Amino acid sequence: MSPVRKNNDIFRWFESVRGIPVPKFITGLRGSGKAEFLTTLRNRLITDGLPPERCLLIDTDDPSLRKYATHEQMIDYILNALPRKGKSYIFIREATALPNPEIVIGTLAASGQHDLLATSSSRRLLNQGLAGYFSTRLAHFEKLPDKDRPPYTSAEAHARWNDIFLNDVLAPGRIVDVAIAKRVAGWLSDNLGTTTSLRNIALAISSSKQLMSPHTVNAYLAALEEAHLVEKVVQWDEVEATTKQRGYRYFYTDPELRLAYFGPAPEDEARRMALNRAWLFLRHEFKKVFTVPDGEEFDFIARRGHSFSHWRAQEDGSVECLDG
Repeated sequence: MSPVRKNNDIFRWFESVRGIPVPKFITGLRGSGKAEFLTTLRNRLITDGLPPERCLLIDTDDPSLRKYATHEQMIDYILNALPRKGKSYIFIREATALPNPEIVIGTLAASGQHDLLATSSSRRLLNQGLAGYFSTRLAHFEKLPDKDRPPYTSAEAHARWNDIFLNDVLAPGRIVDVAIAKRVAGWLSDNLGTTTSLRNIALAISSSKQLMSPHTVNAYLAALEEAHLVEKVVQWDEVEATTKQRGYRYFYTDPELRLAYFGPAPEDEARRMALNRAWLFLRHEFKKVFTVPDGEEFDFIARRGHSFSHWRAQEDGSVECLDG
């Protein structure tokens, strides 16, 4: 495996944005370790000498917080739990569970007195709600699943899959049929890493009783992507130095979860998993990873700044850099 400089370091990221007066967000697949990071970071700050009362952790799964049903009640609770003067840190686990999260986070961030760090298992809060709510920028880090996690048992895989679907894919306000969503996810699993299009997916999952349109399929794919379950990897056109509008591949952000839940693909499973693992490795190291047309001697192009590198997936899922 060719060495690359570590880029996806969450602690390094926090130190680079610490103190900047904007809310900081960590998004990622449910169960990828976001909550553990919040606890670890809070403990580090306390160990370094910050008073515990200035490090408030809000766990939205805590039953005692259910009594704060409105954003006004939640804001009052948070502010009353902090010292009146001086800078404090506020850590919020699964911010989408807050009542009117845009208002809660917006109010806290607007004061300028707090360094606010929140996690979310959904991209929706970041991309649609808060991005339009703030006039300032957001600091964002995407937490990818660990590359070397232990294998799932069947029970663990099904429990986690159902948790993701219930809380993130079938989020309130989404027009999503669970049977269709699972059918789309299953097709992506069976055709992992295949160059495809919305039309091809729509034709593949349609039945004689239910004809799916590309527009409808796109809505279900968006729900799976917003839950960080899969990622759309577009093609890079080296001649035009831009992304192509047609032809892309889907990969699972947690290929082991995909395998434990769906089982192997009917065809080319070894190659599909090798591509997925290689893509995930590169995504841990590079912010931007692109796919390429079929028939190339390499499988991915990775970008760091204005520099591009070419990578080939090996049979074991490792990668080889072809740029020397």
